[in-house]
Amino acid sequence: MSILNNDFLALTLANQDGITPFQFSFPGGIGFVEDTGVLRLEPTQSSATSLVLSVGVHGNETGPIELVNQLVTNILEGAVTLSVRLLVLIGNPVAANSAKRFCDVNLNRLFSGAWQKFEGFEAKRAQRLEQAVSDFYSNVENKADQVKLHYDLHTAIRGSVYEKFAVYPYVENGVYNQEQLAFLAASGIDAVLLSHQPTTTFSYYSFAVHDAHAFTVELGKVYPFGENDLSRFADLKDSLTLLLEKGVLAQSSLSSLCAFSVSDSLVKDDDSYELSIADDVKNFTSFEAGYRIALSNKSDYYIKQTGDAIVFPNTNLPVGQRAGLIVRCALMADLTLN
Repeated sequence: MSILNNDFLALTLANQDGITPFQFSFPGGIGFVEDTGVLRLEPTQSSATSLVLSVGVHGNETGPIELVNQLVTNILEGAVTLSVRLLVLIGNPVAANSAKRFCDVNLNRLFSGAWQKFEGFEAKRAQRLEQAVSDFYSNVENKADQVKLHYDLHTAIRGSVYEKFAVYPYVENGVYNQEQLAFLAASGIDAVLLSHQPTTTFSYYSFAVHDAHAFTVELGKVYPFGENDLSRFADLKDSLTLLLEKGVLAQSSLSSLCAFSVSDSLVKDDDSYELSIADDVKNFTSFEAGYRIALSNKSDYYIKQTGDAIVFPNTNLPVGQRAGLIVRCALMADLTLN
């Protein structure tokens, strides 16, 4: 078998409920469709770099899905010569076919074993995606020299003051990787949000469990299939192509990157909980000190320092879940880098 028209996305969406695994050849390597939305590409020449590109963990975030599908097509057609091991994951094909963020529960809150507390498609899918990543990083001859990378590509529910930003997983010792930050800068990323605690996101799973360099990367706003302006991802496409072909991480000055630390997490504590912002307020919008940004029958939250900003505001979720983050600008020069 082969992938018809070298279109992995079309194959995935046409087989959302399952597919018989198969192996095929492409210019410069061997490919394995291991499951629906799970594609492993192994170059002819052995490589120490194992790269995971995941997209569509939220089904309606179509821009990154189309971008990575283009990269896969280029590899399968021979326009890009693959020199690294590559695992491509289309996270939530059922939701993608339904043009929904998720079906039963937010898939990007189910990793690091959190799926065990839930039932339904997303819970099973999180388990399968974890297994795919674990198998991929394990299926290499020399694990000691392996460079493990995972970029989980998303688009956001709303716009952003910084159109493209990355979430750096929580680092206990507070030391951040300069080469990875420079790669993000070269990829057109405008800002980096430094996580303040462990999470159950997909990228954090790869970081915490497999010691991979892993990031959640937000690439702008959600649009339906066919309505994305992929030229807006040109810098990322170029840097990923360089990585795929040469195994080299593009580098750019960190001066173009803004860094933010988390000062508070807003938690929905009651059904009456609401945010006193408009529906179209962008991520990283800042406020004056003393502004009451969240309120419920149980609590109020006031901005503590002028310039503090909100990221990921969303109250359409169950009581007890995060309704947003309050973030504060951090100077890149103050970060400890290695």
